[in-house]
Amino acid sequence: MTVAFLELSANGVAPVRFECEPGSAPRLYFLEAGIDGWYSTPDLKVSTVERGTGDGAHDVPESCIDYATRTVQATVGALGGDRAETLRLWDSVRRFAHRLVKLRLVDDDHDCYVEGMMRLEGPAEWEADWMQGVVTVVCNRPEILATSPQTGQMLPVLDVADGNGLSYNQRGLETFWTGEPNNSPSVLRTDVLRGTKGLAYPLKYLTRRKIVRPNQVTFTNHGTSPAYPVFTCNGPMPNGVDLVVEGTGQWLRCSQPVFGEPLVLDCRSRTAQVGGLDVSRTLVSRGFPVVPPHGSVTVTLRTAGDGWVDALMRDTWM
Repeated sequence: MTVAFLELSANGVAPVRFECEPGSAPRLYFLEAGIDGWYSTPDLKVSTVERGTGDGAHDVPESCIDYATRTVQATVGALGGDRAETLRLWDSVRRFAHRLVKLRLVDDDHDCYVEGMMRLEGPAEWEADWMQGVVTVVCNRPEILATSPQTGQMLPVLDVADGNGLSYNQRGLETFWTGEPNNSPSVLRTDVLRGTKGLAYPLKYLTRRKIVRPNQVTFTNHGTSPAYPVFTCNGPMPNGVDLVVEGTGQWLRCSQPVFGEPLVLDCRSRTAQVGGLDVSRTLVSRGFPVVPPHGSVTVTLRTAGDGWVDALMRDTWM
């Protein structure tokens, strides 16, 4: 397996890319043998209790098997034509201090990233045209996520009215002045145009029907760890949002009316937010869907309204 490149990015800073080989041209590079913490799981965050009698400890249910933060370390270097150029390349990495960074790794089979806080360890020795050190990213969220997400959009069932019901026609007398083509004086003329109201036949009464629109998405997780979708609900949805996880009996219901600012339902944090403010108190049913590794989940929107719901999920590895 060959790692194509590493990329470091953050808001407000131009991304930098570490190539696989130093090469001859000025560049940032990494040593493929020096990537630690990416292809392994983080430390376990599980407490065991030894049995009073018998061998081993008491059983731990799968729901209690959790992991600590992930730490990824990569040995990187900067190669310039002279010392000044090398320092400029190195400083392009140091600009990521005090920021939440995204470390992306692209290899033969995957294009993934982690997010966290960066620490850069520089060299102690002085070299004329190259520097080598270690980039460390501490990830509060230990999952490795796919760079390209799976997305879908759900539209509510549309309730519309057909027909015109009882229609009134307007007819009557109207008087106006008109001029003749031969420049003769204008004359007074009366026509039957509009005025009193009357019924137009045949009568057509108001009916209602529901228009079925795409209101379902299916996500498949190709990773090795549970994946958590995010639903961004755009209004108007005056009665909130109802989502059903097909085949599970789970419902995700939120009574928060959606107007203007979208409602965000995050299945990992199991929260509802509007404009960055937590409105989880309006969650009526907390059936947040979780997509198992190498499994799939189908979610259906049961809300009536004129808005839409954008759904997003990333393949996830631990």
